[in-house]
Amino acid sequence: MKKVIILGSTGSIGRNTVKVLQRLPGYRVVGLAAYANHTRLASQAKTLRPKMITLLSDKGYSAMKKALPRVKVLSGELGILEMVEHADADIIVCALSRSLGIAGIMRAIEKRMRVCLATKEILVSFGDVVMAHVKKYGAELLPVDSEHSAVYQCLEGKHKKDVLQIILTASGGPLLHRSTKNVRKRDVLKHPVWKMGAKITVDSATMMNKGLEVIEAHHLFSLPAEKIKVVIHPQALCHSLVQFTDGSMLAHISTPDMKLPIQYALTAPLRLAPPVPSLDITKVASMTFLPPDPRKFPCLGLAYAALRIGKSMPAVLNAANEEAVELFLQERLPFTQIPTVIKKIMHKHTPKRGGIEDYIAYERWARTMVREFVA
Repeated sequence: MKKVIILGSTGSIGRNTVKVLQRLPGYRVVGLAAYANHTRLASQAKTLRPKMITLLSDKGYSAMKKALPRVKVLSGELGILEMVEHADADIIVCALSRSLGIAGIMRAIEKRMRVCLATKEILVSFGDVVMAHVKKYGAELLPVDSEHSAVYQCLEGKHKKDVLQIILTASGGPLLHRSTKNVRKRDVLKHPVWKMGAKITVDSATMMNKGLEVIEAHHLFSLPAEKIKVVIHPQALCHSLVQFTDGSMLAHISTPDMKLPIQYALTAPLRLAPPVPSLDITKVASMTFLPPDPRKFPCLGLAYAALRIGKSMPAVLNAANEEAVELFLQERLPFTQIPTVIKKIMHKHTPKRGGIEDYIAYERWARTMVREFVA
């Protein structure tokens, strides 16, 4: 029996993880955590009957304790740490937003739990520190993002010296075929393929999500920026490619549904019956691959710049983007000003090397600077 903790169980990835686990024999949920959606968290707890649950926000904590007398209800980041320490789990799925739960993830690595990572910000902001921890403790860290899962699967059994480049595909988001000028929030939040949360849908529209994935891929696969390429693939059927030194390519093609990479992260190297209908290749009319326009998607270039600079710059890029996107969603910042604000904050920052607490401090600084700049 494999025992699983899900961090961010009430979000899109978390809910899909629950669906996958409910049909997988030999897996049991022993811990759940959410930021603020206490109603859905309580409902999940009644269905899945975990040993422990954690609510990061104070709101709803008391009500949950009364509603779930047979479950240990914890709170805050310390609650996640306690859950990792005492739930006796084999696998932890990290799908919380931002860097919430980073202390718990580091402890899970020390306990050699399999870490199924969906929160790209963990590696964007703290990649050097986290991957050094993974190497030190001989832990497993498997990607849940469809693009990185695709690369991971294409590289299985291959030698790194044979890799010429990896190619991450991007759908192009909701604004691929229209101007970014004068777009409204409702236009940006209409993704043509994926059903995602508001923040990541905005990131898809700016292509910052792909920029963050470039930084994440650098840490996951130990490749420099010049060996990580991005192409636009509107059909979203090919999730990534690997090109080898002899020019040949391996591509990962499947139904665009997050339940597939979630299941593989949980079960690898085993391949079990799919949780969604398999792709019928005879019904695919075409697959196109286009270079991204750097003028239309300047956030992609900012992410490459942050990766090349390194040190604390990716953490500043990530936090500045999060704050700028939040202000856009509050309709306090025009869509086209998101990259302008991020670039301004990056120029103000002097990158330094440090540990997780240092990078968290730089993230706080970046968020403050964005708010001051917009105000």
